Amino acid sequence: MSYSSELKKTLKEISMKKKCCRKAFFYGEMLSTPADKQNKDIDWEKYGYLPEEEKTSVKIENFRCQSCRSAFLRGVFCKVGTVSDPEKSFHFELKFKNAELADSMYAFISENITEIKRTRRGDVYSLYLKKGDDIEDIIHYLGAGKEAFHVANEKIKRDFANMANRRNNFEFGNIKKTVNAASESTAAIKILIKKGKFANLPKGLAETAQLRVDNPYANLEELAELHTDRISKSGVNHRLQKLIELSKED
Repeated sequence: MSYSSELKKTLKEISMKKKCCRKAFFYGEMLSTPADKQNKDIDWEKYGYLPEEEKTSVKIENFRCQSCRSAFLRGVFCKVGTVSDPEKSFHFELKFKNAELADSMYAFISENITEIKRTRRGDVYSLYLKKGDDIEDIIHYLGAGKEAFHVANEKIKRDFANMANRRNNFEFGNIKKTVNAASESTAAIKILIKKGKFANLPKGLAETAQLRVDNPYANLEELAELHTDRISKSGVNHRLQKLIELSKED
């Protein structure tokens, strides 16, 4: 059974003690069911709703209490809704054949829960959400608290994973910069040695150059700590840049 099917099963099992809420649920089911698939034996007027030709918008006056709105949307979702497994992705969608009804549902959801997005694919009008927070809110509004908590939990896990990835990428970027900078300065020092200029370097430059050769993967802070006399990271960087400049001179 798919995640959507399991959620619909849970929603249909929610107890509705008030008659008005049960009617609202039925209203949501029938309003969102295409005309060619509706049960023609159902007497809409018996339930106090609209005749066939007018079922293209949400009539707020049909709701007698605040819970009716939630029950109504449950009925809609159970007929035309889908939601992906939050462990795989975040996607909630309602599909309609009627443009006016889709617009009316868009206004209803945006006013009562969260602003939902909409699109059209051929003759199908879709309302959808792709953010974990929004999907958590709408599932909670439908009355499935446990499932809403599951969405929230998966969102937290994903946020932690994204934070870890960003941290790893940042650290990798710093390592890459360190290695590239070290390679450039080490190559410059080798050129100075080859040209016979290394022996004539000032004491400070010579010490920095030797420390760089002996510690090819050390960062600027680590190199600074290795110096005999106190020196800052910027001081080390300045000396390494000077060595690179000297290596380029004839």
